[in-house]
Amino acid sequence: MIFFDIDTQHDFLDREGALSVPDAESILGNIERLLAAAGAHRITTISSRCAHRPGDEEFRIFPPHCVEGTRGAERVFAALPGLPRRELKVGARPDAQAELKPATHYVVKKDTFDLFSNPWLEAMRRGGAFSGEECVVFGVATDYCVRAAALGLAQTGARVLLVEDAVRGVAPDTTAKTIAEMRAAGVEFTTTDEILQRFTQS
Repeated sequence: MIFFDIDTQHDFLDREGALSVPDAESILGNIERLLAAAGAHRITTISSRCAHRPGDEEFRIFPPHCVEGTRGAERVFAALPGLPRRELKVGARPDAQAELKPATHYVVKKDTFDLFSNPWLEAMRRGGAFSGEECVVFGVATDYCVRAAALGLAQTGARVLLVEDAVRGVAPDTTAKTIAEMRAAGVEFTTTDEILQRFTQS
């Protein structure tokens, strides 16, 4: 099992954030529970993190957000106790050790909404690192970054589990369209409690 923690940063999750996702504060508790479980049960976790520079291309589409060096760019839950951390910069290239290590927390920076725009992570995907794996996806926003993660993983043969009470979308119409698209792609829907129960039963 691999956790995909999508863009859980202050600019998206805080009500006063630069690109606040509606009702995102209501899922903070479930995100915290999932990340705590990752640390306690040593689950490999990939946290995507928007890392922009002033004037980035994406700001032609979205208001400026998650600018490096600002509080808005920081992850709300910065550390996962129990897991060694590895950070991959924007544009990080695959290397001779381009493999996923077990029980590791990867923080993968990106400057566009698709987490697989990071070459290191895309190399993992194309190399089959997620094929046949249970990939638990949560975070924001359902209709943008979460969509890119879930569909990108499903395309490579992963079993994708979307934690529906730990995601929120930007707009109702695009969120509904995205959910239908995910279902058609074979994404399964679950809850925080259902994921956590699996650890108490094992």
